[in-house]
Amino acid sequence: MSAALAPLTVATIAREPVPILSRFLRWHLAQGATRIIVFLDDPADPAQMALAGDPRVELRPCTPALWARLGIAAEARFTRRQRAAMTAAYHEATDGWVMILDADELMWLRGRSLVEGLAGLSADTPTLRIRSAEDVALPGGAIAFRLPIARNAVDAIYGAEAGLFRPRFGLVGHPEGKSIHRAGLPGLGLKLHWAVTGDGTPIAGPLWGHAERAYLLHYFAPGYARWRHKMSWRAGAHGFAGPLKAWLAEIAQSPDPEAGYRALYDRLHSLTEAEVIALEQAGGLLRDQPLLDQG
Repeated sequence: MSAALAPLTVATIAREPVPILSRFLRWHLAQGATRIIVFLDDPADPAQMALAGDPRVELRPCTPALWARLGIAAEARFTRRQRAAMTAAYHEATDGWVMILDADELMWLRGRSLVEGLAGLSADTPTLRIRSAEDVALPGGAIAFRLPIARNAVDAIYGAEAGLFRPRFGLVGHPEGKSIHRAGLPGLGLKLHWAVTGDGTPIAGPLWGHAERAYLLHYFAPGYARWRHKMSWRAGAHGFAGPLKAWLAEIAQSPDPEAGYRALYDRLHSLTEAEVIALEQAGGLLRDQPLLDQG
C-alpha cells in the first residue's frame, strides 16, 4: 500500500448466509481494507470454516466468554451487543481509519477506492459519514439503488402509498448512511450510524453523497425469503418506520398474512416504469454499470 494511503480497519457483527459475508469481505478487501473483523453472532456459524484463511480477516465467534470480556450479557438486545462489539473493535485500531458496517452493506465511491477517497480528507477530519442507497428491482428484474430524496418528491412519486416511504426520504431502510472514524480518538463510543464522545455528543464531520459520488449500498431486500426472515426483528426494532410497522400489524390480522406480506414486499422493493422515470428526474436512482458488475 502506498505511504499516502492510511490503513483501513472494517468491522461488522453478522448473522448472515456465507455468500453475503463472502461478498462483504471481497468487496472491502478490494476497496483497500487492511483488516476486517467479523463478529459472528452465531458462535456456531459455518462461516468460521468457509471463510477462514485470509490473514487480513479475523472471524470471532460471539461466545458467552467473548460477551463477558466485553462486559455485556450474551442475552442482551442485539443492538446493545452490536454497539459493544463495534466500540471494542474501534479501540483495537491504533492507526488509520475504522469503518463500522452491517454485512449487507458495501461502501462505494465512484471512480476510486475507499482508501483513495479517505486520503483526500484533511488531517484534522475525525469522521466521515456516507449516505445510504438501497437496492430496488427495476421492471424486467435488473437491480438499481434508490437514493434519499425530498419528502415532497416522495409524495409525487408514490401517491397514496407515499406514507410508507416519506419518513425515510423515499427509502425503506435507514437513510442516515454509515460512518468511518479516524483511529485513536479517546473516549469514542459507537452508535449504529455515527460516533459520540463520552457525554453523548456526536462527533462532527463531513457527509458525502451525490456531490462526492459516494454511497453506502444497502442490500436491504435481496429477495423475499431473506426479507421475510428479518421482518419480525425489523418490526420490533428500528428497522422499519412507524407507518410501515402499522401496515404490517394490519396484514398480520388479515385472512392471508403471507399473501399480504408478499404484496407489500413487491410494493416496497420494486418500481414501475413511471416510478423509475420520476426517481431519475428527482435524482433518486443510482444506475452505474461498473458498480453493478462488481456487485
